[in-house]
Formats: sequence, C-alpha cells, structure tokens
Amino acid sequence: MPPRPIMIAVGGDSGTGKRSLCRGLEAIFGAGRIETLDLDDYHSLDRLQRKLVGYTATDPRASNFAAMEEDLWALREGRGIEKPIYDHTDGTFKGTERMEPHEIIIVRGLFPLYTRALRSLFDVSVWMDPQDDLKPAWKMQRDTQRRGYTEVDAREEMDRRAPDIAKYVAPQAKYADLTVAFYRPTAANVDPAKLSARIRKGGRFRALDYAEFQSESTSIRQTEQTTAGGFPETIIDLDGTIEPGRAEQVEDRLWFHIGGTHARPTLGEYQDAQGRNQTGYALALAQLLIARRVVLIESERMEMAE
Repeated sequence: MPPRPIMIAVGGDSGTGKRSLCRGLEAIFGAGRIETLDLDDYHSLDRLQRKLVGYTATDPRASNFAAMEEDLWALREGRGIEKPIYDHTDGTFKGTERMEPHEIIIVRGLFPLYTRALRSLFDVSVWMDPQDDLKPAWKMQRDTQRRGYTEVDAREEMDRRAPDIAKYVAPQAKYADLTVAFYRPTAANVDPAKLSARIRKGGRFRALDYAEFQSESTSIRQTEQTTAGGFPETIIDLDGTIEPGRAEQVEDRLWFHIGGTHARPTLGEYQDAQGRNQTGYALALAQLLIARRVVLIESERMEMAE
C-alpha cells in the first residue's frame, strides 16, 4: 500500500497570493507528484444565491464543511473523490470532476484551518498575510480581469466581506505552521513591484540551521518566544531587491537540500496590481523554503519506515 499523501494547507483571504505560491510548489514537485484542490469548489451557495440571502463567500455558512472534510479525509486515506466544480467567471457550479490521490496534495482556500477536523489533516499549513495595502490592489486586479466583476462591484464586495474576514477568516492564522507576509520595499528609488517577504515559523516544527543562507538580503533570526510546540519561533526576511547573483546562490543551496534532479522550473512568477507579469526573488525563495519543509517530512517518513 503506498504511503498516504503529504497534505499541505495554503490559506488566506482572497487576493493574498495563495495561487501564486501554489504554482511554484506545483512546478517544484511536478504534475505527476502534486495536485491542488481549491476549497472554493465547496461553496454551498452560488454567487446569486449568496447575494439573495445576504451572505458573502467569507461567511462560513456559504461553505459545505461536511463535504469538504469528507473528501479531504478520503484523499488523505488514498481514495479518489468526485468533487464539485465552482466556476469563478460567472459564480455558478459546473457539475463534478474526479480527483485521485497524489503523493502531495495542496488544499488552497479561505477556510482550510477553520475546523479541528480540517486542521488535523495537514502535515504543513501555510497562511498568506500580505501588507494591508497590497491585498485590495491584488484582489481588484484579479476580480476584474478573471472573475467578471466591474471595479464598482469588486470594491463593494470587498467592503461587504471585511467584517466576515476579520471574524472568521483571519483568526485561522494562529493555527498555521508558516506565515508568509509580502510587503513593499521601504528603500527609496526601488521598484515597488519587487516585493519582499517575511516567513514566520511557528512551534510545531523544529528549527533548522539557516546559517548558509544568511546575508544582508536574507535576514534570519530566532526570537526569544518559544511557541506551544516547544520550538523557538524563526523569522526569515527575504529582500525583494536582493542581487540576482546572491539570490541564485541561495536558490542553489535550497535546491541542493530539496534534491531535485529534473530541470529547474522558473519560480517566483506573479501578476502585480496592474496585471503585469513579474518574477520576484522573494516569492521564489519562499516557495523553495516551503518545499524544503515538505522534503523534510518525506525524509522523516522514510526513516520511520526503515
């Protein structure tokens, strides 16, 4: 019997960069090994129905947690599922599709850590929490270009969602193993699209030795705070303006630890608030650091099996 899949949660509010982060993980591990499930497919109401009853997608009452938990546990146990399909272009459901277990399964959405049953599924949980002024711009760009909203509708929807986000979505961050916060560089005369990132590790994982990655552009520190898991909190700052040569050196070391033998994919790709394609070193390094955690879990499993 094959080992159960490694389950990764990537949570956060709409427009926080979940999809961009996941694309990098998918590229690192390859389509044959990894599959992503979008929790938006488990809306219990379509867009029109939510409008009629006065719910937003960030209200838990608009999600079918029973079906969500049942399907995710089935995948974790190595069984395929028939999952619903939610179409963001018009806000309607489009039947179902078959999803089979893979070695690695990413679960992406608003509520991956909302219930105890969901939280207990995951080997690694990541929470996206960008700088406050980034999220509205990202969400506006996404909703108007890919989801059929007008700017007025998108702005009104953000205002409607704000109380639910504060009450139901944001509090899940405290359960995450890793929190990723993108922010604009503060130095003058720096391209604001070159985002920096801060990764905060909670207490479930032991601290790793990051000395070989240390530089002015990859600031790494451990705080005095010891979290519930018994390990010190680790904070890694990745400067978006890092020199290309230094960034490539850090990437080389991370690839060495990941042990990938196939051709390296392009990482760090995202769209800025104007819809322009960008490649950011901070995002690429964040993707690799999270992938390193996944590989460590794989290694620990193999050691236990021997």
